[in-house]
Amino acid sequence: MLIPKLNINKLLDPAKVQQAIKYQNNLTVTSNNSNIIPRDDAGNIQLESNLETNPLLIIEPVATKIFLTSMLKVLDTRFQYFKFPATTRVIDAAPVNIDLTIPELEAPILDPIYARYKPSEDRRINTGDTNQDGDQRYSGILMDEVVDGLPQQNANGYFITKDIKNTGSDLRFRIKLNHTYQTDVASYGTSYFSVILNSPDRGLVREWKGPFANNSISNPTEFGSIYHDEIQDLNLDITILNEEFEIGDTLSIGAFAGQNDDSAYHFITAEQSYWTITDANKNVDDWNQEIKMIGIKKLANVNTI
Repeated sequence: MLIPKLNINKLLDPAKVQQAIKYQNNLTVTSNNSNIIPRDDAGNIQLESNLETNPLLIIEPVATKIFLTSMLKVLDTRFQYFKFPATTRVIDAAPVNIDLTIPELEAPILDPIYARYKPSEDRRINTGDTNQDGDQRYSGILMDEVVDGLPQQNANGYFITKDIKNTGSDLRFRIKLNHTYQTDVASYGTSYFSVILNSPDRGLVREWKGPFANNSISNPTEFGSIYHDEIQDLNLDITILNEEFEIGDTLSIGAFAGQNDDSAYHFITAEQSYWTITDANKNVDDWNQEIKMIGIKKLANVNTI
């Protein structure tokens, strides 16, 4: 006769068994002492049919009790600095001064005198004529693109504002005009340049400063001469005294050529030409940058009469 192995789980609450099962590790609920009760390999008690020869049957009641105290202690260490429900604690501290003063950014001081112009495109030089007094007629050249400095009121000219006049400074004009003579035949042409004054009080003076011109290398004795397909650079460095100009005056560059038709004409190259106006009292270059070491610029092959 075989008595099945006692299933202790049937004596317990199934829900509690499921909670405790992960903490049980092969618990022994019956005696393994074969001297008292012999068992087969499956753990079943072996009994003889003859009751007199049967060994003494001993049932060992076994109960298990799982304590979670140690587990809870382990979990509790994880929350020893923070527990539920969460609470807040206010710590008194000295007030922080958040009234920060941000320094105002000062606007850069702009030079009221400095300006740099250039022509926006190549342009022919007009032919000159004479007025009733026999004076040559200079026309203003294209100098309409403001490359740097303050823009001016009048295109192609430098307008004398109150700020410019009231500085008391003289003006320094640095002018480079790259010009050439195009002709179908090998011949000489002529071209001349000036500084024009247009004043509300003094009127229009086309040859206020000048004339200025180059001489051709192959014809150095003729003022203003230029050979066909020859390229010349007119470089001028002129000082205009403060007493020579008034508020409201406009200064510009004038030019006239001896030839201007489709077979023979002069023109100024825009990208190689410029006009810079700076304060003559400052040691600056033609970009209004301070010159650390004073140098002397030699103007070659420039003549005036």
